[in-house]
Amino acid sequence: RQTQKETVDFVKMKYSAAAFYTLVLGGATAQAFVPSSPSFTRTNSAPSTRSKLSMVLEKQREKKLAKIEVLKTNSDHLANPLKDQLATEEISVSKDAMQILKYHGSYMQTNREIRGKNKDYQFMLRLKQPAGELPPDLYRLLDDLSAKMGQGDLRATTRQCFQLHGIRKGNLKTVISSIMNIGSSTVGDVSRNVMTTPAPFDTPEYRYAREWSKVFAHLFRPLTPAFNDIWLDGQKAANEEMWSKDVQQHNIDEAMKYDSGRGIILSDSTEP
Repeated sequence: RQTQKETVDFVKMKYSAAAFYTLVLGGATAQAFVPSSPSFTRTNSAPSTRSKLSMVLEKQREKKLAKIEVLKTNSDHLANPLKDQLATEEISVSKDAMQILKYHGSYMQTNREIRGKNKDYQFMLRLKQPAGELPPDLYRLLDDLSAKMGQGDLRATTRQCFQLHGIRKGNLKTVISSIMNIGSSTVGDVSRNVMTTPAPFDTPEYRYAREWSKVFAHLFRPLTPAFNDIWLDGQKAANEEMWSKDVQQHNIDEAMKYDSGRGIILSDSTEP
């Protein structure tokens, strides 16, 4: 009995408590543990004997990437096939290009009031407004763009940003480049608008919340050159994003690429 007790104690130490209780109590998962011997063995020459146990591990199934992830992987950092589709004479873009366009902050829609086989395609743009801020010059630009190239209205959303509707495919580049050059941007499925409390109180807590909304907006911005390549013909925007100027003191890019050993820094030069 003493030898058997010592063997049991050894098994407790060698295996986790969960595995040991599975062996003792039995059950569906206990079949995963297969003893090499049907019982404990006792010998006169050794003070204790241990049972040899082997674990049978189920082979892990390979997971396939979702179709949208495959599309993004093959898009050259969110550029293709959108870039080619924008150059066609069609009033719409292909299904794959439509998916990539979402990451640029634009969504293809149809005019629901016009029914029939010939759909009236148009595009919606979602503006990027960290903390919900909208400077006067940006508002005037949006108002003009909506009146001249949209459906004549601006829609405020619950994400503290505006949407422009009714933009034709041929006007997309003009509208988006105008927004980028004034120091703003569109926001799509890369990262949504960073929200904070709308209360305009001038206290340390509220100033802190607004400031860090802009920090996160800059930190999580897409780094792909596809935005400048497609909408600005590869050129830099005339003005830096306005919220980035407010948080320059945080050295966000330097902190983002610093490898502390506790995170994941990829070797990809575009999206580290």
